[in-house]
Amino acid sequence: MLLAILMTIFGLIAAYEGCFFLTHLHKPFLIFHPERQSALSKALLVWGILLLIIGILAIIAAWTDSILFIVTMVVIGCVCETLMAYSLMGYFQAEQRKN
Repeated sequence: MLLAILMTIFGLIAAYEGCFFLTHLHKPFLIFHPERQSALSKALLVWGILLLIIGILAIIAAWTDSILFIVTMVVIGCVCETLMAYSLMGYFQAEQRKN
């Protein structure tokens, strides 16, 4: 039961992050300005869709009681979140080099 609750929270966080990226394709947030960088806007679109799909699948996995499906979603989610953070950090560094 605890695993299902934790996986649901994991899925909700990933889905929320994906929705956030999709709603901020042309709005500045934090230190990012996707309205000025079309490549950043495209990256946010891709990561938003991926994280939304991962979030939905993680929520589904939480309530299937399939350990293999749960572990697979945790690994995929962690790898994708890490890659997303690294890729967005590249846009942060590019913005800092301009200043």
